[in-house]
Amino acid sequence: MNTKLVKAVIKQLGGREYLQDIANHGIDGGFSGFIYYTDTVKFFKANKTEISELVKEYADDFGTDSVSVVAGFNCLTDDSETRESIARCLWGRVRDDDTQVANALAWFAAEEVAHYETDKE
Repeated sequence: MNTKLVKAVIKQLGGREYLQDIANHGIDGGFSGFIYYTDTVKFFKANKTEISELVKEYADDFGTDSVSVVAGFNCLTDDSETRESIARCLWGRVRDDDTQVANALAWFAAEEVAHYETDKE
């Protein structure tokens, strides 16, 4: 796990207090720093390289491609428009209408960091 991403997630959450809850129940329950699109999109943009690398590692582990991994997230619809948005977010310039995908990727990062950190304990 990329230490820069771990630190960024913990900073965004305001500490380690909720990592176990996120690991157990997911990020969509409403955790500080990961509630509003303004926060999650900004977080994604600031950590895009690390999040994209994490998605690629995840895809490699499962023998698939990065776009398919993200398209499979429960909070997204797997259609051609979403797949285009995913590709832009991972490898291009994030547009204003890519909000849901950028949010999903921020949530993915937070959940993966929460799992990683709580598994170490």
